[in-house]
Amino acid sequence: MLLIFQILFSLFSLTAIAAVIHRKHENLLGIRGALFWIVFWVAADSVVWWPHGATLLANQVGIGRGSDFVVYIALALIFFVLFRLHIKIESMNRDITQIVRQEALDTQKDIVKH
Repeated sequence: MLLIFQILFSLFSLTAIAAVIHRKHENLLGIRGALFWIVFWVAADSVVWWPHGATLLANQVGIGRGSDFVVYIALALIFFVLFRLHIKIESMNRDITQIVRQEALDTQKDIVKH
């Protein structure tokens, strides 16, 4: 049963990697983002095909089970990505506010001239 899951997961991760490469070629994703996601999917595939490897890594850092280690790493990555998205959204909000204010001032100047 595990083999079926491994094959399906590998097909899914290959599809995800193809989507990353496609978005990189369309300049919708930077090189750092593309590398991050490719490494992520390759690492996920590695854990699916060699689950004992996750247990060995977990034991090296003092965690008993490989699945716990994978969950901790996944949560850390999720929170890191959320943090980065939050910073990006805040930055975009500041930029939009600045543009709208400048546009309002420019419009006001045009109205006063006429």
